[in-house]
Order: sequence, then C-alpha cells, then structure tokens
Amino acid sequence: MQKTRILLSVMALLVFSALVLSAQEKKAEDKATTISGTLVDLTCYAKGAFLTNDHGDMKNCGSMCAAGGLPIAVVDAKKEVHFLGVPASAYAQLIGKEVRFTGMHGKHADVFIPSKLEIKEGDKWVEKELPKTMM
Repeated sequence: MQKTRILLSVMALLVFSALVLSAQEKKAEDKATTISGTLVDLTCYAKGAFLTNDHGDMKNCGSMCAAGGLPIAVVDAKKEVHFLGVPASAYAQLIGKEVRFTGMHGKHADVFIPSKLEIKEGDKWVEKELPKTMM
C-alpha cells in the first residue's frame, strides 16, 4: 500500500513537472522575434545567390518570380535563410530591399510568420503596413 502511494506521488510529480515545462516552452515559442536582412525570391537565390532584384540581364527578375507565386525569404547578414509564411506576390515589389520583420516562428514548420514590417530607407527603418493575408 505504501509503495503504491509513493509510486502515485512520484507519477503525479512527474506529470506536474511536465505540464510546467510544457507551459514554459509554449511561452518561449509564442515570444515575438525580429529577423532582418535582404528579401529574396528563393528560386533565384538558390540558383545564383542573388540578393538583388535584377539578376544579370534580367531586370526585376526577383519581383517577377515572387509575383508569380514562387516562395520568398529573408537572407540575414550570416547568410541564414528565413523562409516566410506569406503570399509571395504581395511582397513582390520589395525583393532586393533590406527588411526587418517582427513575428513568430511556426510551431509545426520552419517558417517565419511576420506581424510587423519595416523597410530600411537610407539609414533608418520605416514601418510599413503588412500586405493582407488569409490568416
């Protein structure tokens, strides 16, 4: 009887600990993060590491790819690629620009979901309205 009580107490303590840790992890996941870098279309970046909108003789190539629905991302100063969970066509005119997004990383996919957009104009960051999305 005593062993059963001890075992149940230990199990209850473990379950409680797991719930507390899970809640703390969820809080950390929900915390807003900021990423900054160059907005690129992933196809041209993957093929030629293009960080500009013009790719060789192709003027506005990045914008055309994004307008056609090809995925976009932010490439930061360390050359890390941050995939964006946004409709690429809504951001097509920003390809090649220095951007800063505040938002959250996806819980079930390695995708960044922005809630705030800033564009570097000269030496300062200017907040812009996020294009409308379905969510």
